[in-house]
Amino acid sequence: MRTGYYHQLLSCALTGLDGVPVEIEVTILPGIPQFDISGRGDPAIRESRDRVRAAITNSGYHFPKGRVIASYAPVSLPKQGSAFDLPLALAVLAASTQVVRPSHDPKAAYLGELSLDGRVKPVRGMLGRVLALQEAGVEMIIGPQEGEEEARLVSRIEYLPVANLKEAVHRLSGIRGRRKPAAPDPSKRVLPRSGSWPRRPVGQSEGLRACLIAAAGWHPLLLMGAPGCGKTMLASSLPYLLPPPDQQEYLDLMRIRSAAGRPGSSQDNGPERPFRHPHHSVTVSALIGGGSVPVPGECSLAHRGVLFLDEVTEMGTRALDALREPLESGQIELARAGWKVSLPAEFLLVAACNPCRCGMLLEAGDRCRCPDGAVRRHLSRISGPLMDRFDLIVPLTRVKSDSLLGSDKDPERQLTWDALRTKVQTAWEMQKSRAKSGNLFHNGRIRTSESGIPSGVDRELMRFVTRMADRSSLSARSFYSMLGLARTIADLDQREVVRKEDLAEAFHYKVALPWPESEEGR
Repeated sequence: MRTGYYHQLLSCALTGLDGVPVEIEVTILPGIPQFDISGRGDPAIRESRDRVRAAITNSGYHFPKGRVIASYAPVSLPKQGSAFDLPLALAVLAASTQVVRPSHDPKAAYLGELSLDGRVKPVRGMLGRVLALQEAGVEMIIGPQEGEEEARLVSRIEYLPVANLKEAVHRLSGIRGRRKPAAPDPSKRVLPRSGSWPRRPVGQSEGLRACLIAAAGWHPLLLMGAPGCGKTMLASSLPYLLPPPDQQEYLDLMRIRSAAGRPGSSQDNGPERPFRHPHHSVTVSALIGGGSVPVPGECSLAHRGVLFLDEVTEMGTRALDALREPLESGQIELARAGWKVSLPAEFLLVAACNPCRCGMLLEAGDRCRCPDGAVRRHLSRISGPLMDRFDLIVPLTRVKSDSLLGSDKDPERQLTWDALRTKVQTAWEMQKSRAKSGNLFHNGRIRTSESGIPSGVDRELMRFVTRMADRSSLSARSFYSMLGLARTIADLDQREVVRKEDLAEAFHYKVALPWPESEEGR
């Protein structure tokens, strides 16, 4: 809507990962010079009055005299950030008749932060905003040059990049700039060659086997062993076992990175899935997200990829227990006084730790010098409910020298990264063909208790597995995850029938480790 001293433009706010269209209205009334902004804005929005005034003046225009009132609608929506600087400045210039829009221009939206000299700077969450504006029927977006690469991922909207306020005024006046290039297709990205991949873990054939099972079924994995036995190297190899993301997954990954303020380049890391490795001192907010302005945390940044927690027994108990909800639901629900957001967190959890303070508990020869109470306190940092959510618990020992010299004869060690990834890809395809809906097709994510006995498990095998579970006092969650593990092991061998050997191997990863008994239990 445009009248003499009133103008309205469309922009977009960001809540979590999703954009929300916002109407920016500006009117100029007679009276004492004053510039007011209403609409539940944060300090960055309130401070935009000075940035917009300076940008207009330094770009060769004049700021109107009188009372300038700006309103951001819907008023009930909390708004953060500096993305409204550019549309606010354009609305002020249009309301003061310093720029005239054509009578039949396409439905457009404007985004961008302004510097004091009128340059248009990038904003956080550009991809989520563009997707929301596309759903709202917007045909064209005028925004910063740095946001063009993210906007190219959305094929059905035109994005016109501008470098400064003067150029944005030309676009508002109907002078068109260069058009957006064709959107890239993530499915046509070139995979890294095997020669560019890291070297294979040496001597840890059982650990590599566990990583292969975890990747094939999306099973949470805990690696325990002495310092230097290869836990970190094994965990770092997992992203190279996972198939590349499809087009929708790639768009989700870029949207999360953009909302977190780390868009980078769409070519970064090729088409590989994310691998997040936070320090063990990470806080709850940094891990699951949050803050005064909702920002995705490490769990969301690892969406559809790997979240690796090294030295997990050194992490805070509150941070570790906060992982229990996303491990079950794949979502993080954050609620504060002014907003409520839902963040995706469908990650593959991989954790590593020493079995005791000295790390020698699992080594042969009674080399551990830790008292029993110290061992129990060390492992108690991982709560029972969280420990129960690890489908695979793998004890590792230090690699012997003959294995380091290349005498390990395990056949899977002879496979290349390409061959291992192909095995995982084939297992995923088998799970997809059995799944009934959506992306929830992995054996580690399907709730077996809700779907019944996995396919390929007959009654005799069920009697076998129930006897093993009863003798080991497994919980219901561990019981069903053991069935899912056996199903994944069969998928890796491209078998529809689960054998007793598959269940025995799965049970091997679920048996409680022989930690020292408490004083009361002796």
